[in-house]
Amino acid sequence: MRHLIIFCLLIITGWTSMAQVEFTATPTRDKIAINERVRVEFKMNVAGDNFTPPNFEGFQVVSGPIQSFSQQWVNGKSSMSKSYSYILKPNKTGKVTIKQAVMEFEGAEYKTVPFQIAINGAVDDPKDANSQEITADTDIHLVAEVSKANPYLNEPIKVVYKLYVANNTGVSGWNEIDSPKYPDFWSLNIDNRNAQVKNGNYLGQPYRYLQLREVVLYPQKTGELVIEPLTLDINVEVPTNRRDFFGRTVFKTVSKTVSAGSRKINVKSIPTAGRPASYTGAVGDFKFKVELDKAQLDAGESLNAVVKVGGTGNLKLMELPKLKVPQSLEAYEPERGNDVKTSISGMKGTISDTYVIVPQYGGKYILPPVEFSYFDPKKETFITLNSGETLIEVNGPAPASGSNTAVNNSTGANKNFISNDAQFAFIKTSTDFIDKESTYFFNSTPYWVVISGSLLLIPLALLVRRKQETIASDVIGNRLKTANRLSKKYLSAAKKNLGNHDQFYISLEKSLHNYLKSKLNIQTAEMSKDRVSELLLQRGATVETNKEFVELLASCEFARYTPSSDSGMQQDFEKASKVINEIDKQLKR
Repeated sequence: MRHLIIFCLLIITGWTSMAQVEFTATPTRDKIAINERVRVEFKMNVAGDNFTPPNFEGFQVVSGPIQSFSQQWVNGKSSMSKSYSYILKPNKTGKVTIKQAVMEFEGAEYKTVPFQIAINGAVDDPKDANSQEITADTDIHLVAEVSKANPYLNEPIKVVYKLYVANNTGVSGWNEIDSPKYPDFWSLNIDNRNAQVKNGNYLGQPYRYLQLREVVLYPQKTGELVIEPLTLDINVEVPTNRRDFFGRTVFKTVSKTVSAGSRKINVKSIPTAGRPASYTGAVGDFKFKVELDKAQLDAGESLNAVVKVGGTGNLKLMELPKLKVPQSLEAYEPERGNDVKTSISGMKGTISDTYVIVPQYGGKYILPPVEFSYFDPKKETFITLNSGETLIEVNGPAPASGSNTAVNNSTGANKNFISNDAQFAFIKTSTDFIDKESTYFFNSTPYWVVISGSLLLIPLALLVRRKQETIASDVIGNRLKTANRLSKKYLSAAKKNLGNHDQFYISLEKSLHNYLKSKLNIQTAEMSKDRVSELLLQRGATVETNKEFVELLASCEFARYTPSSDSGMQQDFEKASKVINEIDKQLKR
């Protein structure tokens, strides 16, 4: 009896170990740079069906899926391995999650465990993950040229990004992967999509170059600031060792990630020695004036006083001096005017504050002079401009001596006056009333309707539950329904992937396999062409329809290794739809 128990335990243990399904996802590295690649392998120890990879969000698939299959016998025991491999290129920095891959085995669904890959900035010596593509390290260079490495605070600098390309290499397009944010600068990007290719030199060698982008920066902090790198994914046309019929060099398109690298800027602070009291942060070369639209007017009329600064510099980043008016003049909050254009040389134009002034009484009034100071970074000195005094003549009666009417000082605050006929305007003339008696939901008619309805739903819920249990117990029927549903799903996916050779034929083949499962009740291991043909004929399919279906299976298998045109894919899709429809009509129920 003891030997019998041990023997049974060994049998159960062996069966459990054989039945254990392993489905894993493994990257070659968990930390890479933005201009490197990583290989991800999805591996299983069973002959799983309907493998679906994750969407690889945050990556670009360089190559794959690369399938491999192996089976071996050791001491009379069989083991197998099946894998799908992908070469991935990151599209952004940060931690990116590779989500679950899915496969099916014997009616059950299995998923891999998600994992993260940390993607850092570009490196000088990128390492590819077993990629066989040709590199163009010596032919493509992205350079960031900075106009000034030691500017003053708020002094404009320009950054020009140039793409240098060797004369024997071409570029067919690019995508921006990592864009600099310039957190310590006021910035404006100027794209040069229509720029012309020019000839130049890079490290003493002749190159062609293209100005991809120009950026104007105004540093907002002093000290050492970092300009983040620009990283591009470029389609490079590199020469191969092959020649065409006419003896010309055959070029191959490869993907190359290049980075301009980070640049350090040392920003100097504005000098404190000799700084005027009227200085408010202006840096550049400016002109200043105060203008009145009229110098003579009647009491009660209004005039506009404009404080205007024009020139080149940080016009959008500075403050204008305030206009001071006598107490006997009403002045309102100024309205800002902005006529500034920003180009690669910086900001240029004018800004202004327009004050509306209303004199209440006649007389002569003098607006005091306004002083404006700015720092000239070229001369490295402060310059102060003065508008001078301005005279205003107002026609009308002068204010009575000792009058109770007071004219308050107005240096920018809006005036709100209450006339005699509106002295009770502050009293509210309407109100909102709240009902003193409150109603409650408990023990009300709606309350008992809800309770009664809930009790009536209990028998219905029991019937639904019993129906679900009956359906769940039908294992074979559920498997056939699942296969039929997957067949329609993958046929629809094949239609969406028309034009994408690999994905189209993978989806079409999965659709045909699942269709056979649902109609013939067979597994993937039994799907030989002879067995499929025999079962179709037994179930009532015609010889012609059977031949077309088998030819379609062979076409999907053959298309994996040969290119196919869009018209060929369209013909295969229409043929599959037609054949499946004919078999549905001919098979015996």
